[in-house]
Amino acid sequence: MNGAARTFWQTFRLSLLAGAAGGLTACADLPKLEPGASAQVDSRSPAAAEVTAAIQHPGPWPTFAGIPVIPEDVRDSAAWRAAIQDQEAEGLHTRRAAAEDTWSLTATEAFEAEARLQANPLGLLPPTDAEMAESEAYARALRKRATPPPLPR
Repeated sequence: MNGAARTFWQTFRLSLLAGAAGGLTACADLPKLEPGASAQVDSRSPAAAEVTAAIQHPGPWPTFAGIPVIPEDVRDSAAWRAAIQDQEAEGLHTRRAAAEDTWSLTATEAFEAEARLQANPLGLLPPTDAEMAESEAYARALRKRATPPPLPR
């Protein structure tokens, strides 16, 4: 464990020194990085004098103090995250709504039982053949016993 920490700090120091050395050499090569520093200026141009003066005496480099403050009406990162998540959720909902209908015939027994219960809430069953025969026999017996009404006068 201590060996790993020691190796980390040694690597960190070396990278820090390399970065400082690179930074110093970059400052020495700054005119090479300046765009237009070695460009030829057309003396016939009406702006030739101003261009030459700007190249010879460049303005001050910008500083971090020159960065403007963040406006008050800008969302913070949590609000951006929430807005992005809302948009992604809405997109997922839209993709699901626009997708092909994928359905299957599963749990049909439960659906049938529920449909039968809704169609026949009292639980009435159709008559059986024996019950129908019994009803017909009863109706015949009643017809035999019945007497016709008297004739009108």
